[in-house]
Amino acid sequence: MIKVAITGADTPQAGELLRILVNHPEVIITTLSAPGKEGISVTSVHHGLIGEEKMNFTGPLSMTPDCDVVFICGNSMTAAEFSALQLARPDLRTIMVDSINHLDHERMGVVYGLPEINRKMLVRGAVSARVPSPIASAVLTALYPIANNMLLNDSLEIDVNAPADVLDKEKAVAEKEINEILNNSQPSFDKQIVLNTVVSDNERAMRSVMTLSCAIALEQIQDIYEIYDDHNFAFPIISSSAENEVMGTNKCVITYSKPDDSTLRIEAVADPRLRGGAGEAVHIMNLLFGLHEKTGLALKASSYNVGK
Repeated sequence: MIKVAITGADTPQAGELLRILVNHPEVIITTLSAPGKEGISVTSVHHGLIGEEKMNFTGPLSMTPDCDVVFICGNSMTAAEFSALQLARPDLRTIMVDSINHLDHERMGVVYGLPEINRKMLVRGAVSARVPSPIASAVLTALYPIANNMLLNDSLEIDVNAPADVLDKEKAVAEKEINEILNNSQPSFDKQIVLNTVVSDNERAMRSVMTLSCAIALEQIQDIYEIYDDHNFAFPIISSSAENEVMGTNKCVITYSKPDDSTLRIEAVADPRLRGGAGEAVHIMNLLFGLHEKTGLALKASSYNVGK
């Protein structure tokens, strides 16, 4: 069994994480660190866990915690504390659900934890990983097969519809991540990327729409997306997908179409509380510990459309 500790355990991100981990078959939760709330019941903050979890919050995390992996949520750890933790417990896995300010990820060996791109790195010896921002997770999953085939040829405009808190917190971070990863995937791509954002009323839904120049036939585009055939959370399809088909899951559903011979339209829908959040964090943990990707994440959408 994997012993799990969570810092910033009183944050909304931690609540989502606990919702998954309490039913994960390979996990024992040992520590829920929330300084200032020591001794308070977890369910007094995360009401959705009533009847599921009976633990109390604890104080600051020890530098030698009794666990195998630490999930870092909110602003619960500084760069200096993270470095000290790595030094004290070099065997300890760490997963940043939220980024740590001023931390040099490359120097500290922190992997960009988007499994659709970096699965091999996560499986083959990685110790630390950071969860992508929700917007970047969906957009990069949708665009990576295109960039991997050197098909990004001009500036890129991305329309994102997401909850207000995701846009307020993540837009600048997402732009940086998208630029870096696409440039790494297709070094010849040096064009401008513009994110246009609209606030969604749906707290558990995010839709990204990308339109780009591409003369490749739809059949060839379908072949390109076969890169995800052995992945468990990226689903390229031709038919359209509604937001409620991904709510409550770690799925990213990608729809691609050809409005005309020279244009490719790509849409990606995902739940920003899980994709680029708690669900992706557990996905990363599964890979770090050699578990099947879907362990504890076989979650059904909270709503669905009747097929016609």
